[in-house]
Amino acid sequence: MSIETVVVHPLVLLSVVDHYNRIDKVSSQRRVVGILLGSRRKGVLDVSNSFAVPFDEDEKDSDVYFLDHDYLECMYAMFKKVNAKEKIVGWYHTGPKLHSNDIKINEIIKGYCSDSVLVIIDAKTEGFGAAN
Repeated sequence: MSIETVVVHPLVLLSVVDHYNRIDKVSSQRRVVGILLGSRRKGVLDVSNSFAVPFDEDEKDSDVYFLDHDYLECMYAMFKKVNAKEKIVGWYHTGPKLHSNDIKINEIIKGYCSDSVLVIIDAKTEGFGAAN
């Protein structure tokens, strides 16, 4: 069954922005990556939860990147214990655009979810809440 609608819960958006802000304070990394959890029903993909995954990439060579598979599997196992109905439905990054290694990362995620989705979330807060 194909997906016609994707619903991303506010908790997921909050978690992604928090993930980005935590990494931004300690690293020069330009984007963060994480896993989306949820369920599919009648053409609707319901993204209800997420978790961050350690990730790094070479700015000069997009073929060089690190995605911590062990961490991903360990976190997913813990999330399944809490809520067995939530499955991996895809992944996210904070873009703000597609990268050439996204296809390779998506192939990794497809090992957990054959028709995974990628959600790109612009988590930069430029211009918001700035004092005049």
